Amino acid sequence: MLDPHEKVREAYLDVTQGRKEIDGTDLLYRLEFSCEPMGLPYYRLRDLTERDSQKDAASIAYDLNDRLANEQNEDAAERRTRERQVHTNISQLRTLLREEQHFWVEELDGVANRYEYRKVLDIFVRVNSGGTKLTASDLMFAALKEGWEDIEENTEQTVEMINLGERLQFESSFPLKCLLVTHGEGAEVNEVAKFTGARGEALLQRFKENWERAEDTFQEFRDFIENDLRLFSDKIIRSYNAFVPLFDYLYHNPKPTEGSRVKMRAYYYKAQLFNWFGASGDTTINAMHQIVGKPCPSGFPLHEVVDYFSRRSYPVLLGDQHLTDNRLRSILLSIVYLDRWGASPFNVRFKGNEPHVDHIYPQSMLRTRLGQVSAQINDIGNLRYVGATDNIRKRAELPANYFARLKRDHVDVAKHLLVEEFAVRPELMVFDEPTFANFRERRREEIRRTLKRVVDLDTSAG
Repeated sequence: MLDPHEKVREAYLDVTQGRKEIDGTDLLYRLEFSCEPMGLPYYRLRDLTERDSQKDAASIAYDLNDRLANEQNEDAAERRTRERQVHTNISQLRTLLREEQHFWVEELDGVANRYEYRKVLDIFVRVNSGGTKLTASDLMFAALKEGWEDIEENTEQTVEMINLGERLQFESSFPLKCLLVTHGEGAEVNEVAKFTGARGEALLQRFKENWERAEDTFQEFRDFIENDLRLFSDKIIRSYNAFVPLFDYLYHNPKPTEGSRVKMRAYYYKAQLFNWFGASGDTTINAMHQIVGKPCPSGFPLHEVVDYFSRRSYPVLLGDQHLTDNRLRSILLSIVYLDRWGASPFNVRFKGNEPHVDHIYPQSMLRTRLGQVSAQINDIGNLRYVGATDNIRKRAELPANYFARLKRDHVDVAKHLLVEEFAVRPELMVFDEPTFANFRERRREEIRRTLKRVVDLDTSAG
């Protein structure tokens, strides 16, 4: 057994190596592990994620070569060879350890040293024996299980439930974050002080005492995302942090009214479309707790939430710029289809039939025959959802023929076309520039009105 009090040994590499085998072996490089800093030509590998984390490979290599030039006794040819080797080595190191991620690295400093050495060693063995990849939150569970042995099993079952099988991608730390927030401890899961000492014991006791209430809330939360949001795919979720305030509200306001659920849905769409949780997610969650993490007799406080983000210069109302943002089109179409169909087009079990974003007027023909540019072709007014299988069968069939044929087969084309005139008579969708422009603009306006009504709760848009 290693001595837990032994000084940490760090890895260093001679950045001038690589041109010939070392000591008659097949090795071109050899890592050196040292408790004390090693001078040139050795480079501390950890500097790639610390001191040099913001530098590119060339900048690191230039710096090393400048310093080596003052220490090496070499002629001009040897210097050029050495400089090329250093550049090559640093580039390969940076690619291996930071870009292509051939190796998994989890920083334990500031976390591991708070736990028993035996516990950290056990985690290390699990990682290196081909088990489940562990994260910093797994260290938290290792500490929490000392006081509540059922916590990991409870959270695993919760994650499986709210992931709706494997359709969503809630992580194991999500329930823990929700519990922390509802208990007024902040969203920061990896702050060790929360889970250790007297504070940790008191928090665990509160978790255990309130678990039945939390479990009921997770079940309500699950029902909300399936029945109200109808989220059946990770593809239309930009931020999972946006869900935490929904749980926080449900925990303090169980069984919300239909009116509250409408506002909760509007909050969720705004949070995703306007990227409210894109930066400083935990800080934003903590701010939301001050608004939603208490009994709200008047229902979900959407006005206060919107005011918070408005004062911080975030978008709070849907604008034309959002309709033209290609990053948002899957979310926007999903909202429209949910409103028109009463179901999400992502609710499929056959993975090969997940919906494609399809051009109603075929893009290749628009470009080659009508001279349309990408902005006109990819306008949301020309986009719909269709199952992958149907999209493959459709190929580049002209819309007048395609939708007329569907209508004869008793398919409700109005859910796709949205504009009543063309839904009643698809044969009017002739392939010319004026008709395409008319259809695209009228359908975009129908989409805008639906989104304003659902996202901004604009009753005038209905």
